Amino acid sequence: MEFKVFAKKLKNVIGGKSNTKLFTKTIFETMMNESGPELLADTSLETFKSYFNGNTSISKVAALILANLNESDEFPSYLEGFGETTAQLLADEFKNDIPDINSVNASFKITDLFFEILREAAGKEKSTQKSADKTPHDILEEKILASGQAIADAWGNAVSNLVNGLDRNSNAGTTSVRLPEEQPNESLYSSEDNLLLEEFTADYDEIMVILIGENYAASLIDMTLPCKIKDLYETKWMSKADTFADPSLKSYVFGLLGELNNISNSFLVSGSTTPFLGSSRTKIRNLYVKLHPDQFAGTFPYDAFIDDWDDGENY
Repeated sequence: MEFKVFAKKLKNVIGGKSNTKLFTKTIFETMMNESGPELLADTSLETFKSYFNGNTSISKVAALILANLNESDEFPSYLEGFGETTAQLLADEFKNDIPDINSVNASFKITDLFFEILREAAGKEKSTQKSADKTPHDILEEKILASGQAIADAWGNAVSNLVNGLDRNSNAGTTSVRLPEEQPNESLYSSEDNLLLEEFTADYDEIMVILIGENYAASLIDMTLPCKIKDLYETKWMSKADTFADPSLKSYVFGLLGELNNISNSFLVSGSTTPFLGSSRTKIRNLYVKLHPDQFAGTFPYDAFIDDWDDGENY
């Protein structure tokens, strides 16, 4: 069943006076975990309307939903909240599409169908495992686990392809973006900027080290890193970064925030890896050095050294 058919059938029964835009947004968010509203926030209402009418493919949003599923029975509970009479109406509406549906199992049967529609839209193969002897709840749990693994595999393949591409272009034959040897030196910034920089690097060092390391793909695949980047920026550094006094230091900070946000948004919003991830990792390595002047300043011509890196040199 296509999503537009499913959505219209569902709205016929539970849509009430809500418009197609809000109705579609609501059922998507209800299928997702607590991150759902935030992840869908940048999707326009007109796009939701287009999803409902079938004018726009749901493939990307389906992949996003499957990667952020609600692991409780939120969607069945949402349907059950309309009452027993509505449950019978739902069963009647979908009786030609779902075998053995009735007012008792309607919420789980319809949820199961929704999963199948999302998985098919996201390009996943339908499960061939027989489920005749399983309860609707068991089926739902299996769909959650299977869908999550399918999306993880998809992300893994995408990032693996990217890593392989980087391998082929790397003289060193490794996917890590190496840092120079540490050469401690005194910082040139004010005490206030040094304290603020210490706080900033405490928040972002781990993120930078992961992204320039060999195993960066794992944290991108499970969405841990993109979500952490987004949260740190929106709750703290979007405003606090402007309090740095030194203009050069401030430019490094905003440069890093920009690169990290580009990576985060490519996963959370568009549902795909940015084609510039390789160059972004190199820029993040360079900015890591610039944000640790006490470790890497040394006696070499610092600015010229970084400029060479910016031009694509590998050290």
